[in-house]
Amino acid sequence: MSLEVFDHEKFNNWVEKGVAPAIEPSLKLYEDVLNLGFKVILLTGWSERHRSVTVDNLINVGFKEWDQLIL
Repeated sequence: MSLEVFDHEKFNNWVEKGVAPAIEPSLKLYEDVLNLGFKVILLTGWSERHRSVTVDNLINVGFKEWDQLIL
């Protein structure tokens, strides 16, 4: 087994492309929670400087509405 050192710059460059795919079980849970009438709060480890690209990316992969997005 080999380990890869986390590269913050490489990760940030990837985030800024706005191409992160949805995690299918998370998207399904999100849809189920919305259909049950609950408020949705999304939490991510991405930085506040990526808010705009994160919002666009979430919408593009199916997360269309939420009450709060915490970065």
